[in-house]
Amino acid sequence: MASSTEGTWESLPVKLHEGILETLRELRFTHMTPVQAACVPLFVSNKDVAAEAVTGSGKTLAFVIPIIELLLKREEKLKKMQVGALVITPTRELALQISEVMETFLRRFPEFTQILLVGGSNPAEDVDRLKDRGGNIVIATPGRLEDMFRRKSEGLDLASAVRGLDVLVLDEADRLLDMGFESRRRSWRSW
Repeated sequence: MASSTEGTWESLPVKLHEGILETLRELRFTHMTPVQAACVPLFVSNKDVAAEAVTGSGKTLAFVIPIIELLLKREEKLKKMQVGALVITPTRELALQISEVMETFLRRFPEFTQILLVGGSNPAEDVDRLKDRGGNIVIATPGRLEDMFRRKSEGLDLASAVRGLDVLVLDEADRLLDMGFESRRRSWRSW
C-alpha cells in the first residue's frame, strides 16, 4: 500500500465503528493514505464519491470501510436475501482481492454476509449459495452479475434483492465502460 501520510483513522471527522478500528489496528494500518482521507468522510456521509488513484494507494479500503459503516447505520437490518452493497469490478482478480479485504473486516460483523460472483465458478452453484446464505454485500464482475439477474427461473430474484441497495461501487469505472458496462446496465433495467 502507498505510504500513509494523512493522519490516523481516529482523526477522521467521522467516527468509525470500533470493530473497524480494531481491524485496522490488527492490520497495522494506523495512518490513512491520501485517497482514504479524502474519500472515507464523504462516503460515510452518504455523498457520491469518484476517486482516481494509482494501484496500491489504498482505494479498496476507501470503499470497504464506508460500505460497512453505511450498512451498520441502516434503520432496518438487512434480511438474508437483501443486498445492501454491490461492488462491480472489471476482473475476477480484482473481485477476489476486494472480497478478501471485505472478509477480513466482516469477521467482526457476522450480521452481514458477502458473496463473490465471478466467472470461473459454476453459475448454478452461485445461485444455490445465494439462496442458501444470501449476500448482503455482493462483489461481482459484470458478466456474472448479468448472468445472475437472468436466473429468475431458478428461484433467484436478484432484481428484487437489490431494490433497497444502499451502496453501489464501480471499481475501475473507466475499465468497466471500456468493457461495455454501460450497455449491460441499460439491459438490467428491464429486469
